[in-house]
Amino acid sequence: MHPIEKSKTRLVASSALSIALVFIATSSISIYIPATRGYFNLGDSMIFLTAILFGPIVGGVAGGIGSMLSDVFLGYTIYAPATLVVKGIEGFITGMLYNAIINREKTGRAWLAMVLFFTPVVALGMIVAALMFMGEEAEVSLFATGSMTMPSQPLFFTILVLLAILVMFGLKFHKRNLSTVIPCFIGGFEMVLGYFIYELFLVGLGAIFEVPANFAQTFLGAMIASTIYIAIERRIVKPT
Repeated sequence: MHPIEKSKTRLVASSALSIALVFIATSSISIYIPATRGYFNLGDSMIFLTAILFGPIVGGVAGGIGSMLSDVFLGYTIYAPATLVVKGIEGFITGMLYNAIINREKTGRAWLAMVLFFTPVVALGMIVAALMFMGEEAEVSLFATGSMTMPSQPLFFTILVLLAILVMFGLKFHKRNLSTVIPCFIGGFEMVLGYFIYELFLVGLGAIFEVPANFAQTFLGAMIASTIYIAIERRIVKPT
């Protein structure tokens, strides 16, 4: 097979696999957010992972199409157009930044930029969660198994974020860990901002009510993707 054809075949195959992974991760468990008529999910973990594994193009295609198909499948069709764009950009940014960090070895600078730029936004999200979400209920939908009602949405998402932060900082963040987590954080921030802007047109200032949930998706997604990637990388380097 010609090298160009082989490259195209690999791109199509990896894109198809990545779309399926994102769709499954997004659709399997969802938490309905009444204030915005949106939902929390774990799809970002597979967007991050596929972007890191296969690059920005596959990450963008999988993030946009896989997440959009999940919106349609779960009945959140009003979000499908925004999801195609927002999640697509998220995957592309994550893959692009990961390649830049690996190729140029600027992990230290990227980490500093993330701390200075991302931490204040996280703090704002946590404050919003604590002050504005109290008393709301969330409907947790389990793929093919029905649903259940969960009280105190702000407490739930706040705990998720705190647990993710504790786990990530409890790990030994050597250079390889940082090179995977940092692109996920920055790509995730684009997702938080993108949905916030879109939801301003849907529900007005009520859009702020989904910010903590999207931060939780970012932190959990980064933790899951980084953990899986490091495990895969070690297995490839040191096969058993």
